Amino acid sequence: MGESCSARVLQCSLLNTMQNLEPTTQTTAQAVCGQRFAVSQNLTQPRSRIMGGSPAPLGSWPWLVNLRLDGALMCGGVLVDSSWVLTAAHCFAGSRGESYWTAVVGEFDLTKTDPDEQIMKVNRIIAHPKFNPKTFNNDIALVELSSPVILSERVTPVCLPSDLDPPAGTPCLVAGWGSLYEDGPSADVVMEAKVPLLTQSTCHSALGKELLTNTMFCAGYLSGGIDSCQGDSGGPLIFQDSLSGRFQLFGIT
Repeated sequence: MGESCSARVLQCSLLNTMQNLEPTTQTTAQAVCGQRFAVSQNLTQPRSRIMGGSPAPLGSWPWLVNLRLDGALMCGGVLVDSSWVLTAAHCFAGSRGESYWTAVVGEFDLTKTDPDEQIMKVNRIIAHPKFNPKTFNNDIALVELSSPVILSERVTPVCLPSDLDPPAGTPCLVAGWGSLYEDGPSADVVMEAKVPLLTQSTCHSALGKELLTNTMFCAGYLSGGIDSCQGDSGGPLIFQDSLSGRFQLFGIT
């Protein structure tokens, strides 16, 4: 969360909490961060449309969160602890208070109630104190749930970022229920797409320096067509650690 001391303390608390979950709160998944259970590990190929993505295998995104305002899908998010969701600050710009928001974990298909689906009330929303809605600098927020989620194979936190950034070209994944194309309908099931990390120089050249702050990075294809879209905001960009095999958070849409 950048320069905020309290936010740094909170991040340390999240790390400590995730590493020291009480056995009574654990399930067969043992609350291991960033681990997928009993999921076919297919590589996403550009076919149907997040844009240009494809339907994700059931259970492959156990940390993905659906944030709803008055019951309607507003943004994505990522579970980083049993009581905390990380998302984008711009999701809450000008919106009403916490009582109007709910967070849904364990969801795959929006058209039905999934077996592991849990609808959680929101206790508080902590946007980055230096979030700039004009430039989208520091576009990050934490959502504290009113009670911890029940962890399982289909509801698991993602691993938090390590000290070492993955190099440019690293294949990453984004996912969500957002629009299948600009101003188009939302997806019914979780869609995912594979996007490589780009160098900051490539990103500057493509977007212009005025659109890129030091809290941002780019991932995707210069040719376009494979990307996140409206409604995917706040969703995670993850990559698989080559040593542990676990999925690690690197960015927020």
